[in-house]
Amino acid sequence: MTSIPAYSQIEKEKNKDLKQETIFKVVEQMPRFPGCEDMESLDEKKECSQEKMLKHIYMNLRYPASAREKGVQGLVIVQFIVNQEGFVEQVKVVRDIGEGCGQAAIDVVKSMNDLPDRWIPGKQRGKAVKVLYTLPVKFKLETKEKE
Repeated sequence: MTSIPAYSQIEKEKNKDLKQETIFKVVEQMPRFPGCEDMESLDEKKECSQEKMLKHIYMNLRYPASAREKGVQGLVIVQFIVNQEGFVEQVKVVRDIGEGCGQAAIDVVKSMNDLPDRWIPGKQRGKAVKVLYTLPVKFKLETKEKE
């Protein structure tokens, strides 16, 4: 006679699957942009990671021509998930200033998946988890100084 798994065991299996798909907003160790693992402390790693991410964004961000022509400036807010493997996924704009700036921000965030190194995934209780990351991207036209 075969035994039927207990109801609670079935529920545990379902919950286990759901937990793997949980997207966290805050975790014990937040995801970090790659390239700073040789730093000593976690604070140094975080600071270095922020600097490298901003450098990547502003070196690769393409200001849309129509936005330049119309003088559009401001802040685009992008949200994305850093998954357990360190890949960026589900990139979306939550605040846009128009004229293609939102798409330009999405493109630069997605380009992070083309880097040779992945993000360091966020961790909760020692396990890599999916983490929602919110990133402001500033679009500012350079003004020429009058002499």
